Amino acid sequence: MSTWRRKGLELFYDIRFSFVGKDDTVYSLIFELRRRVIKSHLKNDNVDLDKIYNFAEWCFYQYRRSNYLNNAICVGFYEHLVDDEITRREIPYRVKPDIFESVKTLFEWMLRKNKGLYEELIEEYNRINNTDFVS
Repeated sequence: MSTWRRKGLELFYDIRFSFVGKDDTVYSLIFELRRRVIKSHLKNDNVDLDKIYNFAEWCFYQYRRSNYLNNAICVGFYEHLVDDEITRREIPYRVKPDIFESVKTLFEWMLRKNKGLYEELIEEYNRINNTDFVS
């Protein structure tokens, strides 16, 4: 069993039947987590949110072992955090600065039709995290 699948089963036991098929990839789990993160924010379920964001971080930091996992979490999860207002507002609180630095161009791409939202995200991230990213 792959490490991402084992870790996913440990963290998200309740959705274990969603990503156990032989044809499932890490994207199967990531797409489920994208839906779940919005619901968890709406319910203010910090336990579930911690699990989701920790799994995303774990995948991100696998770039030395698996560029596939890093790329999957960046384009399958992180870049879509700007799609919904509730997750976009939480980025400064939930995404670590080194990850933010790596995915901010994805945020910019996703918000290209509304550059003001991207600039607002950068300003808010900098204010909350005492960083100096530029838009």
